[in-house]
Formats: sequence, C-alpha cells, structure tokens
Amino acid sequence: MMDRILSNKWSVRIISLIFAAVLFTYITSSSDKTLSMGESGTYVDVINNVPVEVYYDKDKMTVSGAPDTVDVTVTGSKGLVQLAKSQSNLVAYIDLKKAKAGTQNAKIQIKGLSDRLKATINPATAKVTIAEKVTKKYTVDVELNKSVIADGYQAGTAKVKPKKVSITGSQEVLNQIAYVKATVSDEKDQKSDFDTTATVSAFDANLNKLDVEIDPGQVDVSVPVSKIGKTVPLRFQQSGNPADKTVTISSLTSDDTKVTVIAPESVTDSIEQITIPIDVTQITGDKTVEVKVPVPTGATSVNPTSVKVNIKTTKKQNDQSSNNDANKSSGQTPEAPATTTPDTDTTTPPANNDKDENSDDNSDTEDKQVSTEFRDVPITITGLNNSESFNTTFIDPVSGKVNITINGTQKEIDTVERSDFNIVANLSNLQEGIHTVPLAVHGLAANFTFTLTQSKAEIQIVKKVADASNQDLS
Repeated sequence: MMDRILSNKWSVRIISLIFAAVLFTYITSSSDKTLSMGESGTYVDVINNVPVEVYYDKDKMTVSGAPDTVDVTVTGSKGLVQLAKSQSNLVAYIDLKKAKAGTQNAKIQIKGLSDRLKATINPATAKVTIAEKVTKKYTVDVELNKSVIADGYQAGTAKVKPKKVSITGSQEVLNQIAYVKATVSDEKDQKSDFDTTATVSAFDANLNKLDVEIDPGQVDVSVPVSKIGKTVPLRFQQSGNPADKTVTISSLTSDDTKVTVIAPESVTDSIEQITIPIDVTQITGDKTVEVKVPVPTGATSVNPTSVKVNIKTTKKQNDQSSNNDANKSSGQTPEAPATTTPDTDTTTPPANNDKDENSDDNSDTEDKQVSTEFRDVPITITGLNNSESFNTTFIDPVSGKVNITINGTQKEIDTVERSDFNIVANLSNLQEGIHTVPLAVHGLAANFTFTLTQSKAEIQIVKKVADASNQDLS
C-alpha cells in the first residue's frame, strides 16, 4: 500500500505540501510567543543591550558618564519588528560634537532602525561630563602576584622599560591617580631572573581602576630572583632520662647536620643554630627516631622539615665493690655520689673507707669536704631592656632549669638552703634574636665552690605583638 502511494508523484506532492503547512504554522506560532500584540495589530518587542556610541572631539576632549548599552523597545508590524531584532546594525548614540565642557543631560538616539518602527530607549538620556584632555607622565611601579615567585625565593627590585608612561584624561580624573602599576601575573613559580611584559593600569587611593588612556599600555619588566634562607647547624639535646635506670644516653647524632631556614635576612641574622630536644624517657637501647625540625619565629619554613636521629646508649656499671678495690690498690679514697635533692638542703657525706672506725673526732667530720646537688633550679633572667615589650624562650635548656653541685665542708654544706642562691642569665643590651649567655650563681658564699650541668644558656628574645582587641578597647 505504502509503496503504491510513494510511487505516485501526486501523492508525494500532496504529502510534502501538508508537511510544509505544518512546519510554517509551528514556526509562526513560536515567533509570536516573543512578541506582544498592541492596538490595531501592531507588535511590541524589546531589543536588549544595544551598544552606545559617543561622538565628540576625541583629540581634545574626554567624556565620562555615558552608558555602555541601552534597551530599545520597538513597535510596529510583526515582520519589521522581527527583522529589526534579527539584524545587528542597530546602534544607540550620543552626539556631543558641538557640546561645551561641563556636565549635562544628553539625549540618546537610535540609528539603523526602520522609519516605520517606533523606538523607545531606556534610559532616554545620560548625565555626561565633558572636559578638556590633559596628559601627564607617571612613574610605573611593578606589582607581582604571590604565585609568580616560588617558595624559598624572593624578587629583587624589578626594572621597567620605559620607566614612565603618559596618561591622558580629564584633570579631575588625573587628580585621582594614586598608583600606576604594571602587574605581573602570567608567570608562575619563578626561581631565577626573568623578563616579561605587563599591562599598565591607573588606580585611585581605594585601588579603583580609573578610565584613562595610557601610552604605552604595556611595559617590559625584568625581575631578579634570588634564593632566601640561611643554612645553620643542628644541635640535639637530651630531654628527660631513660626509664630504665641501667641505661644512659651516650650520643645523639644524625646524618643531617644542617638545616636551611627560609626567612627574610632580618630574621636569619639572629639564627646561629637550631636545637631539637630528643625525648629519651622511653629509650631502653640503641634506636633511631624521626623528629620534626622546629620553625624559628619569623621564618616561613625549614628544609628538611624532619631528620632521623641515632640514639646510642650504654649500660651503667653496677659493680661498685670492684671500683672500690681498684681505688684502694691505687691509694685513692673513693667518694660516694652526692645525694640528689631538688630544692632541699639535705646532704649525705661521702663514705670514707680509710677512716678509723674508733675515732670520735667530730671536728674532723665537720671539716670533711662534701658536696650536695640541687636539681631543676630555675634560671632567673635579668637585665633585659624594656622587658615589658619582649618575651623570652629557653632553647637550651628547654626547661629553663639546670642542676648545681655545691662543694664545701660538712659544716658549711649543712647550712646551705635552696633560698640562699639564684642562677642568673644576664640579658643586658641584647635585642631580638637567639643568644648564648653565661650563667652566674648569685648569693652563694665565697667559701663554696660549685659546678653547673651547663655553664651557658641559649635564649631567644622575641618582641611582643600588640593585642589589637586591647587597643580597640583603649
């Protein structure tokens, strides 16, 4: 059946005519959806974003305030309205060729529209300012986006060619220029000197871009790039004591003996080394541990960020009797270890194996040289100029405490109390940075001698940061 219909040319023509009629009806109805029918069969439609041109003496004058685009409502026959909307030659314009300098409301007009169509422009007028052109030269400053320079590197003083550009605009606008910048943004992660071009823009004090003519609009920029940072030695400090009393720490070493501190020169100038405390409280034998490298105050980062530390241990000798025998054979008198007594004055006199057991001479006992140890004595900081403006941090010892062993006669030692002396670090005339200062003992009588577990302390001085919230309250 279908073969007979399709083989008949009249049948094919009739079917084609029906499809054409259906297609025409569909297209017409679709187009009508975008139009509004007015009175007497007229149609109304809106043409959006029609560009605005401004005609004026561009060699001598400047114009500001004109809109970039307007919306045009057209009214007329359906065909003409559709034609106007589909064509791209419709232009709005403001004619200021004969206008005088000053601010005025200018009429916006349309060209490229059929005379048989009525047009309504929104907005119909624009408040424009006409002014005489002024040209001045300005020095160009280079601005680098943060992503331009790689981490660990810094840009030096960039060179611009030409150094100055001519900027043209009204005197009023030129008076607003606060910055003229060539912004470098296309380059990424630069680690060495580079050359590029950058677009020049003018900004007001609030960094609003100004509508001015700049000649040339682009400049050549040369940027020197250098690595920042300082390589300093690493120092490892024992923190705590092994839980196993038979184990002592013999050495703390690492294949990484130095670290690079990434920081401005003003920061690295005061950094001579980095001390890392190594916690040995859980150590029972030789072990390798990985520790993070602390980032000094004011620094951006360190490289490497962590190091492996080799902890070597030894076993304590417990055969005290064999030691005593060896001492006797050499004619020496062994001395028992001093009692460790934090913040107390309790002492234990050393044993004397050569002492006559039948002797009752108390004066001899009182004159015997003995020693006592005070553990974890806090270091007192003195002499810091304007101490209210600075914070101090102990780097070595981290705890800010040391042990002191005091030597004297039994009679004298019996009178020593913790409150009799202070261990002092004098920071007179020192500024921000890390400093190694000698430790002194104040208050101890001259007839005593003493030994500190370390004779110097490493202390960092940092300027306090003002509390913004307190400043606001004040």
